[in-house]
Amino acid sequence: MRLHELTMTAFGPFDGVEQVDFDELSESGLFLLTGPTGAGKTTILDAVCFALYGSVPGVRGVKALKSQHAPEDARPEVVLDFSVRGRRFLVRRSPEWTRPKRRGEGTTTENARATLIETTTGDEHLLSSRAQEVGHLIGDLIGMQSTQFVQVAMLPQGDFQKFLRASSQDRHEVLQHLFRTDRFSRIEEWVHDHSRRLKERSAAGEAQVLRVLDTIADRAGAEPPEALDEPLEWADQHIASAEDARAAAHEEHQAAATNAGQTRAVHDEAIRLHGLIARRDHALATLQHLVDGSDEAHAARRRVDADDRAARILPLLRMLDTAVRERERTAETWADAEARLQSLDLGDLTLPTPVTADSLTDLQQRVSVARTRLDALLPREKDLHATREELAASEADLLHARSTHEAVTERLAALPADLAAVRTRLADLSTSARRADSLRLELRQAQERAQAAQDAGRCSEQLSDLRDAERAARDAAADAREHMQELTARRLAGIAAELAGHLEAGRACQVCGSTEHPEPAQAGADAVTEAEQAAAADAYDGASAAHLAAGGEVVRAEERLDALRTAAGNLAPLDAQQAADELSTRLSESEQAEAEVATAEQLLAELVAEQEKLTSKAHEVATQVATLSQAVTTQQERATTLQAEISAALGTSGEATRSLTQQVAHLGQLVASIASARETLTAHETALGRVNELTTHAHDAAAEHGFSDVADLRSAVLTSDERTVLEQQLSSRQEAEARARAVLEDDEIRTLDKATEPDLARAKERLDTAQAEEATAARVLHQREEVAAALVRQRVRLEEALTEWGPLREEHHRAEGMAKLVRGMGADNQLQMRLSAYVLATRLDQVVAAANERLAHMRDQRYLLQRTGRAARKGAQAGLGLEILDQWTGEVRDPSTLSGGETFVVSLALALGLADVVTQEAGGTEVETLFVDEGFGTLDADTLDDVMDRLDDLRAGGRAVGVVSHVSELRNRIPTQLHVEKRRDGSSVQVRTAVG
Repeated sequence: MRLHELTMTAFGPFDGVEQVDFDELSESGLFLLTGPTGAGKTTILDAVCFALYGSVPGVRGVKALKSQHAPEDARPEVVLDFSVRGRRFLVRRSPEWTRPKRRGEGTTTENARATLIETTTGDEHLLSSRAQEVGHLIGDLIGMQSTQFVQVAMLPQGDFQKFLRASSQDRHEVLQHLFRTDRFSRIEEWVHDHSRRLKERSAAGEAQVLRVLDTIADRAGAEPPEALDEPLEWADQHIASAEDARAAAHEEHQAAATNAGQTRAVHDEAIRLHGLIARRDHALATLQHLVDGSDEAHAARRRVDADDRAARILPLLRMLDTAVRERERTAETWADAEARLQSLDLGDLTLPTPVTADSLTDLQQRVSVARTRLDALLPREKDLHATREELAASEADLLHARSTHEAVTERLAALPADLAAVRTRLADLSTSARRADSLRLELRQAQERAQAAQDAGRCSEQLSDLRDAERAARDAAADAREHMQELTARRLAGIAAELAGHLEAGRACQVCGSTEHPEPAQAGADAVTEAEQAAAADAYDGASAAHLAAGGEVVRAEERLDALRTAAGNLAPLDAQQAADELSTRLSESEQAEAEVATAEQLLAELVAEQEKLTSKAHEVATQVATLSQAVTTQQERATTLQAEISAALGTSGEATRSLTQQVAHLGQLVASIASARETLTAHETALGRVNELTTHAHDAAAEHGFSDVADLRSAVLTSDERTVLEQQLSSRQEAEARARAVLEDDEIRTLDKATEPDLARAKERLDTAQAEEATAARVLHQREEVAAALVRQRVRLEEALTEWGPLREEHHRAEGMAKLVRGMGADNQLQMRLSAYVLATRLDQVVAAANERLAHMRDQRYLLQRTGRAARKGAQAGLGLEILDQWTGEVRDPSTLSGGETFVVSLALALGLADVVTQEAGGTEVETLFVDEGFGTLDADTLDDVMDRLDDLRAGGRAVGVVSHVSELRNRIPTQLHVEKRRDGSSVQVRTAVG
């Protein structure tokens, strides 16, 4: 997998668009990524990882990747061109970011985006445009997930020093994440959970057995067994005792039941005799009561017979009552009708006296003749109404037409002045609108001058700050140079003492070759070490670089200030802005005129069209006024003629106050009222005759059935409730007499002449005592039967519980042993290693072997890594420890005892070894572009040479290695360099090649 080109836009500290050409950097095989602290060296690595996987290493989140120096509406984006196994791809990715709303105030959130395009054949083929899917596709192409890629391609040295010195548990988590062996941890958890579940099930089974034993002990009234050795035998003993108690209770219950049966028979016989005597006495008393009430019975019988005779005449009485009610109703109706006749308005006619049906018929005929005569004139009245309506409409139309003619004439007179004003306005607007284009050009130039003048002012202020910073950097560089020169001179002055510090008795001196050292030089109090001298040189290099960078910033600021002043026309910001504002005002007026020209032209056309339309309408309205005036005159004459004819007809009937239609309706109501009164009078006379006829028939029928008159007949009639009560009394008397005589004739009662009343209380007392004794015996028997049956049932449950618990107990013991084994516990696991640690130990051995291959090529060949299975402390995880074998002394050392330079070398070897093993684990995908991040400042010259040789080895096969560092020695060793320059308004990148 090789990187070709990286493009970053508004990403991290980079405010604009920055491109990194990895093909150019990779030509030499080894390149340096350098720059001041915080400039953005690590951000380039973050951009590569973010483009591929949508995530960045470390604790930084993807939501904070938007550059704070870029404009608010600039989209952050990373574009990476890379190839894998002969196929070339282009990935484009943007994180989630916030921008101002295009409309209104506030901000809106843009979602993360990503696209993956294959460009192998030269054409672009879209593989995916979904952010999450792009990361999965790239992971499948490279064969690594994001964490593995970071470990293989970016070699974070600081993290691997932590890995070298980490505990076994921490190293276990890192290796498990890299090699994805978490399935073995899941196996450990599953075995442990399985053992725990079996333990819970076994405990539940044991608890069930104990609950059954407690139930048996409770029912048997005994204590539960202390041990679970022979629980079934213990239960059988208590079942046998319960069965013996049940048999004894059964015998006692049989004796009590026999005694209760005999006592119950005596009691039942006493109850029978007492009942027979009571029935006999009640029958005799009933017969005596019936004899005493015989007079009342005869009176009730006579009333029922009279009601039967009256019932034969009841239909005639009902007919008479109906006729009387009809006579009363018709009398009231005729009285009302007669009153209404008296109130009728008959005009020239009068009401006859006396009022009879015939006289009312004659009056009705005369009113009908008058109504018929007037009804013939109704069409003339309708014609009059229609004529009057037409006259009103014509008069309204005439009034409207005259008003319209006046308005049209008035508007035509005012239009010439309006047309002249609009034409003048249109000419003025057209003149102003033609100046808009030239004003726009002048305004744009004026605004550019105003902006340049403002930028020149700010640039002048920045230039002053940069010159101050350049002077401070120059002074700092001078101080650093003087300090370095002073330390160099002091070290040279004390070099003899430094050489003497390395002398050993019997070993040749490096200067003179003598093996004797009689007077070695002594170091003074102000002696300078090599490390102090190197630190001063590094400080001078850093200060010089800062001075050069500050000088470059000043030059660029001066050039920018000259360009801005030229662009501003040497105008002051206030003058340039005032000129732009004046042009803006003039342009606004011209643009307003442009917008109003069309409106004025449209208004002019509308006024011309209105003048033509009103001229035509004036002639049309004048003609309409003349026509309507003639129509009004004709309609007025016709209405006068019709009104005279109708008034003459109404005058002859004496009703000139009513209209013709009203008079016809009034005569029709008179006809209906007279006819209704005549019908009411006829009905009343008929009802009077019917009542007289039925009254005569009723008197004759009453005499015929033995009643003195109709009143006597009516008093004999009973209501249904009264007759029912009398009939029930007679029937009850007969039934009571029959029942009493039937009781006295019963054979059992005839034999009671000599029988005595039995003692029921004594018999009941003996029966209650016998039944209580039987119930007590039955209750004891039931209890002992329940105990015996319950013990048998619980014995079955106990056997089932023991059968179910046995296999669970055995299975739990086996699962518990396996759980201890895979978790590194118990006597069976002699290594005391977890299963997952045992699997990872093999991977760690491969990593150690790969790391030792690189350590073996170091110049001193002193240290080797080896894995140890010992735990760091009691109770800690074992199997993944690391220790250092010192081949010079043969001692085994802890990694924490190494010096800073030694730790870097061992950590680098361990990182490269882990990268090799992870690459092999991922399917052999070779990463052809590697980065080594920091850590070189702790190395001496010889060790740095060895490390650079190992990095040169990484270039074998065409791989490119990028070293991320700000160590000055590396800038001299690595000619191809990618510099990250740090500015106040954002960082930028530049490829440089060191010469010489």
